[in-house]
Amino acid sequence: MSISKEPRQLMITLMYLVLTAMLALNVSAEILNAFLSMDESINESNQIVSESNAGLFRSIQVQAKAYPQYEKHEITAENAQQITKQFCSYIEGIKLKLIEATGGLDEAELPVGKKDKDTPTRIFVEEGIGRNLKDSVLATKNKLLNLIESPEDRLSLEKIIPLKIKAVPKNSDKKNWADFTFRQMPVAAVLPMLSKFQSDAQVAETSLLNYLAKKISAKPVHDEYKAMISADKSYVIRGEELNADIFLGAYSSTTDNISVKVNGIRVPVRNGKASFKKITQQMGDQELSVEVFARDPLSGDVKTYREKFKYEVGERTVTTSADKMNVFYVGVDNPFSVSAAGVSSQDVRVSASGTAINKIGNGKYNVKPTKPGKATITVSGGELPTTSFEYRVKPIPTPIAKLGNKLSGKMSPNEFKLYKEIKPILENFDFNANCKIIGYEMIRVDKHGDGFPSNNSGAKYNNKSTRFANQAQRGDKYYFENIKAKCPGDTRSRKLNSLFFKIQ
Repeated sequence: MSISKEPRQLMITLMYLVLTAMLALNVSAEILNAFLSMDESINESNQIVSESNAGLFRSIQVQAKAYPQYEKHEITAENAQQITKQFCSYIEGIKLKLIEATGGLDEAELPVGKKDKDTPTRIFVEEGIGRNLKDSVLATKNKLLNLIESPEDRLSLEKIIPLKIKAVPKNSDKKNWADFTFRQMPVAAVLPMLSKFQSDAQVAETSLLNYLAKKISAKPVHDEYKAMISADKSYVIRGEELNADIFLGAYSSTTDNISVKVNGIRVPVRNGKASFKKITQQMGDQELSVEVFARDPLSGDVKTYREKFKYEVGERTVTTSADKMNVFYVGVDNPFSVSAAGVSSQDVRVSASGTAINKIGNGKYNVKPTKPGKATITVSGGELPTTSFEYRVKPIPTPIAKLGNKLSGKMSPNEFKLYKEIKPILENFDFNANCKIIGYEMIRVDKHGDGFPSNNSGAKYNNKSTRFANQAQRGDKYYFENIKAKCPGDTRSRKLNSLFFKIQ
């Protein structure tokens, strides 16, 4: 563009150039913020992938514990995790060095020198960190691939593992990859590039763990056998029929290489199991002697597995059971069953002391105590001897206070503002029970250390607490203390756990 020498036109041209430069600066600032947002998103994704990889590794561990021949896959998986961990720690060290060299982090935990281009050039190009980074990326990829024994599988994984170094374009005036990649790159752009390498390493670990998991689940393994029996009842009434299935542990319905004998008599095998029947006559303890003959489909060798199984033959009796636990809980319906062998359920009589009891079906009852202690269930009728059974009565366990589904920890301001109440959660409690929050104290501590308390009645925030929650910003801390709740059957409130959240 030619510049006019006429004073008025020259001034207009210079003003246009200044305006263009200012616009460029604004765009650059927006781009820098976009780079930092991208880095945050990549780090969040890395955390999710890391947790997923941990779950995959635990699955491989379970298989290796169950089947010793899979221990080599567990060792391989553990080595892959170590390689990835070392690489990601190395990258994290480079990030810290870069941030410290450019002034550290500001109050919003963003790099002070996010616009700095000279420091990345010095560290990565002039000091050689970029060359070392390139070598580490390639070495990490090779270490992961070398964990795979099969050349074909190694080649397949190499195609999908994302740890790569792009070649410098032929028309570039840059000397090498580090020069091309990092020279005059601002800090805000370098950080997501480094995070991307961490992401690539974790994705590579995922690919390798998935490969190992498939190797483990590709085929069933039956290298250890145990003869087993499954009877429809272990205690039968005299004159009734005993029905039992006898099979080899971990058997398949397509198995055709086993034969079975019971007390020396051959029993037909169908769909991988032998069905045994016998009319019971003699009272008392009885025993079955079982032999299972298994033929190896490859070698033709036959192995014999022997086991003895006991059962009892008796007269009519009555049994009771609490369907969920060996205790009753105050204030809730406790499912309860009564079973009397050889007696119609219509003839059975059930009564209780220390608790209320209500029949809901044949042999099915609900027991609902009102206070802790002991309860006695008495069964009679149908020519049964009157029999009493004693059970403990306990209060419902103390619930856990949560904000949404969170106990304590870190939250963003927007996430914290979503929650409006404290919830009492009964974890791992099998009964239908609803506890209620009676009250609690919310305390907001702003980033200057000033505290603002608010007392709440019930579970939901009151107006003051709602206002405090809506003021949440980075650096604030929120405490929920003196949380009290009542559960069914309670005569007074219980104190629950405190909660703490840091806004960032």
